Amino acid sequence: MPERTGDDDVVMVRRLTRWQRLGMAALFLMGVFVVGAAVFVWTGYYNISAKSEHWDFTTEILQTVRDQSIRARADSIAVPDLDDPAMIALGREHYRGGCASCHGLPGEERNPVARAMLPDPPDLAYAFERYEPGALFWLIDNGIKYTGMPSWPGTGRQDEVWPMVAYLKSVHDEIAPGTVLDDTSSDGEPIDTYGFQVLDECSRCHGDAQTGPVSDRVPSLSGQPPDYLERALREYRAGLRESGYMEPAAFALTDQAISRFATLYSQYPSRSADTEFDPDQVARGAEIAMNGVPEDDVPACTSCHGNGNPQFPNLAGQSQTYLEGQLELWRNGGRDTTPYGQIMAVIGRNLTPSQIEDVSAFFASLEQPASGGGQ
Repeated sequence: MPERTGDDDVVMVRRLTRWQRLGMAALFLMGVFVVGAAVFVWTGYYNISAKSEHWDFTTEILQTVRDQSIRARADSIAVPDLDDPAMIALGREHYRGGCASCHGLPGEERNPVARAMLPDPPDLAYAFERYEPGALFWLIDNGIKYTGMPSWPGTGRQDEVWPMVAYLKSVHDEIAPGTVLDDTSSDGEPIDTYGFQVLDECSRCHGDAQTGPVSDRVPSLSGQPPDYLERALREYRAGLRESGYMEPAAFALTDQAISRFATLYSQYPSRSADTEFDPDQVARGAEIAMNGVPEDDVPACTSCHGNGNPQFPNLAGQSQTYLEGQLELWRNGGRDTTPYGQIMAVIGRNLTPSQIEDVSAFFASLEQPASGGGQ
């Protein structure tokens, strides 16, 4: 700063320090950068066309930000057993229904629309070469902004995401590059022995008159009350009931299709499981199912499931894995978005993990009721 010394009006200028000069230079460069960025944006210089590749350094930056972001959030994720055949089978069906249209099946040429996307959807047969299981789970569950990769449609349904990871792991472990996956699902809407048309989206997971569910993580719909099936599908269609599997499947169904579907599955013959159960566990589960746990405000399961009310599903003969999974969802708040779901959420929270296992074993040990929708 200038200073006056004495009466001779001599002005002396104080020199800036090194740090002051650096600060001013930094402010100047920042100003140049801001102005340059504004000009870059407002002139539309950067070509955002998907026909034009990103600059190499842009691609490198985006990929680094993506991978570091995923790893930072996936390190603490606990990974379940991904070699479970039932989990793999379920993931396979949903990969083919929801992912293959963009990512393709190993050995098959992908949809030309997907090939024209930027970034190009990767071949997920090689997903495990780039990501660990927890990172892949996080990616499928959350999606990636500005890439066309959506988050999982069912909020809170991480139980549906792990089968996808398990399937991709099986592809990586067992299928050689260039191999075409065996596509065993039928095309169109096959007509079954009852004369009904079955949507492939339904039968390939839940089975039909001849086959059971593809996985023990999927409910058997044979003989279920048609009123319950209609209500469930309408809740999925309206987004009231969360599921990344069922919401997309139900979204395009008309009221007539829902009624036809419900009638069809209510008339399918019941099936008996070959599983053996621990008699002591079944007995403990029977006590809960018949009498509840009064000291924990848990009512008897049979007060709703077994009293002839067509709004409640049959639990007899469902797989123990499926029943445990649903009760755990209610216990953890994953299925409390409907009026009936809110009732079950209270019950799920009041049951201990061991009680959930016991009561699930009891219902799984029972024979499925005869077809026709009765309890």
